[in-house]
Amino acid sequence: MNIKLAALAALALGAAGVSAPASAAINAPIPSANYISFGANDWAWASPCPPSGGANGTTCGTGPVLDLGYQSTQGWRLPTGAELAAGPSVADFGTASSFACASAWFTTYSHCDYGDAQGGAIFGAAGGGNWYAETWVVRSTDWGAVPEPATWAMMIVGFGLVGGAVRRRRTSAAFAV
Repeated sequence: MNIKLAALAALALGAAGVSAPASAAINAPIPSANYISFGANDWAWASPCPPSGGANGTTCGTGPVLDLGYQSTQGWRLPTGAELAAGPSVADFGTASSFACASAWFTTYSHCDYGDAQGGAIFGAAGGGNWYAETWVVRSTDWGAVPEPATWAMMIVGFGLVGGAVRRRRTSAAFAV
């Protein structure tokens, strides 16, 4: 009985992605716990290295390149200098012991280096041109006007009333003749 429970637990954990390699997440949406919202944008800490895997001719570790293939379809992109200047601070991502890191959704890395970013090594930011600069990505939270559920309900009721009024006019005209 205990063996069956252990097998079921292992199967459930495997299906949940617990035992899957970090790179398996690259073609999946980023969970909300792994990015922050700041201003009008969502921000994700995408890599412990620059987007190209290194800067100034130096590689960062094994140098995996930032993969925006799938994530760009979700709106993620490299921020502009102005966005970085007005963007979040390292502390907005959390503390050194617990912070939002999304590198497994952009590279083969599964970590972010809080100390490097805290020291100013953020790719694209002033002073962030180090070979070990962290990469942050951004996406707009303004995806256009999406009606609230109450608005949808009001629209549906409105269409129903207009339809009823049109039907009533037809029925009244038929009886008037």
